Amino acid sequence: MDIDSTQPHVVDQRTDEASTDTFLNDQYTSYETHNQHRDLQAQSEQEAHPTAEAATHDAWQSQIFQVYECSFDSTSNRPGNNGGIVKTFSTESLFNMTVGESRATMGIQDDNLKMTNGSENNFFKALKWSPDGSCLLSSSNDNCMRIFALPDLTAEPKDTQLNPGVLIREGEVIYDICWYPGMNSADPATCCIISSSRDHPVHLWDAFTGELRCSYTLVDHCEVNFAPNALCFNLDGSKIYCGSNNMIQIFDTTRPGKDCQKKPTVPTRKSKKGQKGVISCLAFNPDHSDLYAAGSFLKSIGLYDSRAEELLLLLRDKNQRANGRRGKPSPIVAANDDGAGPGKNGSDATSSKPMGGLTQVQFSPDGLYLYSASRQDPFIRCWDIRNTANVLFRLERPGELTNQRLGFDVSSDGRWLSTGDMNGDISIFDLSNPTNPDSERLASRIRGHNDVISSAAFHPTGSMLATNSGQRKYELSGSSNADSDSNSDTDSDDEALSNSGQATTSIQDKDFEPAVIDNSICLWTLPGEYVWYVDGQRWTGQSAQEGTTVNGESVAAGDSTMTLNERIMFSSTPSGDVLMETTTTATATEATSCE
Repeated sequence: MDIDSTQPHVVDQRTDEASTDTFLNDQYTSYETHNQHRDLQAQSEQEAHPTAEAATHDAWQSQIFQVYECSFDSTSNRPGNNGGIVKTFSTESLFNMTVGESRATMGIQDDNLKMTNGSENNFFKALKWSPDGSCLLSSSNDNCMRIFALPDLTAEPKDTQLNPGVLIREGEVIYDICWYPGMNSADPATCCIISSSRDHPVHLWDAFTGELRCSYTLVDHCEVNFAPNALCFNLDGSKIYCGSNNMIQIFDTTRPGKDCQKKPTVPTRKSKKGQKGVISCLAFNPDHSDLYAAGSFLKSIGLYDSRAEELLLLLRDKNQRANGRRGKPSPIVAANDDGAGPGKNGSDATSSKPMGGLTQVQFSPDGLYLYSASRQDPFIRCWDIRNTANVLFRLERPGELTNQRLGFDVSSDGRWLSTGDMNGDISIFDLSNPTNPDSERLASRIRGHNDVISSAAFHPTGSMLATNSGQRKYELSGSSNADSDSNSDTDSDDEALSNSGQATTSIQDKDFEPAVIDNSICLWTLPGEYVWYVDGQRWTGQSAQEGTTVNGESVAAGDSTMTLNERIMFSSTPSGDVLMETTTTATATEATSCE
């Protein structure tokens, strides 16, 4: 997908009706047929060859692949030391404007006079990498989603400013956005996103053109449309999970409209069982165990089985019991948050702070741990979901004085966690040795933006980091004369109201400091290197210590002197297909833009 930044595609979609005419042109049906054909073919091969599973395992062991290993300086949290993290591209001051000014640039005249948030600054709310790492998806306060193509990092950049290539406009405030998990820029049919906006259906958008493909409508008991607060695809993209008040609704991706499966999170409205509150975040376990987590604004995390659609475990902060209704303990406490305690990662005063309303949940790549973040909470918690169901440790990052959602991300190898905070700092935490609560977790902390950082997402390869900043601010007009009387202040306010159509706040110059506006997206290059893995072992550039197998023939340790390029050339699957083309260097190129 080649995104042309000079000719953005603007789509203004405000309809609430589900559209099936433009739904993928029956391409999802072809996916289903292809998957069925692939499953039948695999089944026939397994019947014909009983050792097919073992052969597949051996083929995986003989693969040669690259992994980017980050290496952060242990002294990078010192002032003036960036730890090797370098800013590469940025939107700079392109979006340092109000919502009204942003709408005016899209050709919407006098929109700031009609919208109540026209005087707010246009800050970024969320930022997500595409599954193939070719582009970035963002949502902002002007009810728009923008797609940024990843620049070519192999060439010498002439302009370091990021520009959006595709613009998608929603009708109301955007609650959540999500990429299709099978997205591949080489297949345009898979390049799509879903979004949830207030009082609108869930929309499926084309990431190439910005056009609406179809809609999934949620209605309440009064047949009134409402939007879910959280969205999530399952791992294969066949279903869409929507979280709302005491409810999780599941849509079949191939069937847009109103037909969905409703899964109440509580048996009845007055029941004390189940998970109560608005489901604010969702995430699937990547280990294909059909387990997913749902966070609630009522400070609980539910673990569900997608096969039976039942609640397996409810995680709550034990300190929440002291804050229950009328001082009574909470009726359901399935986990005790007593993993960290005072130490290197927390203090007595802050570690006892109860968990707030959940804003994000994410599993580790191996599926053994669950990380969670909550509103107005200075901690990111790591839950042991396989054994004790307790909090193993807390990662501290300032965030208790802002209502902005502070997102985090876990690297693809599960070693690092990145997050921003309300001070504009970027923090990288080491997730190794999770069972040791006294381990030093902070690996790097640098100054990233001049405002709150709400997202810090790793590139799928782990070699880059994307961050965005900004929070809701209002324009204040200071009086030119601090000694003016109240009548003159009233007159100036009335004049300002008549000229702009909206009220402004008049304050004295001596009490007013201009707010710092930083509504930007930045790409950061992380320190590290690409390393090769051969036969399941890390390649060190020397002969193997033990005998290996190449094309089914055993190679003795003394004779295993072939170079890495020779191993890449001769390494193949049992069917004879070469796993990777020969390369001259051990450095992989970065993900290119959508083509």
